[in-house]
Amino acid sequence: MISVTVVVEKLAEAAARKASGLRYNLEGLGLEGSLKRIAEEVVEETAQLLVFERRGLLRCAVCSKGPFTRKGLYLHLMRVHRDYIRELVRRALEEKLLES
Repeated sequence: MISVTVVVEKLAEAAARKASGLRYNLEGLGLEGSLKRIAEEVVEETAQLLVFERRGLLRCAVCSKGPFTRKGLYLHLMRVHRDYIRELVRRALEEKLLES
């Protein structure tokens, strides 16, 4: 059984990668069925909160810094906003699990 802390950490990393336009994989979590669908929704929703584009350039939606390359944005998100992203993921996961 995988712990909630590990799931939240992996989903936070996936959300930062998705927001940055980088590839990510949730297969290693071993989630199936409705849990996998919920995890994918949480990653998608969280990623949308983390980035915006201005004049075609990626910027951090949390602190408005940028512009960044895709890799630069990912590194910024994970170094500066990791705890915030974890909290977003944790709250979204709780909300989705209570709905189902």
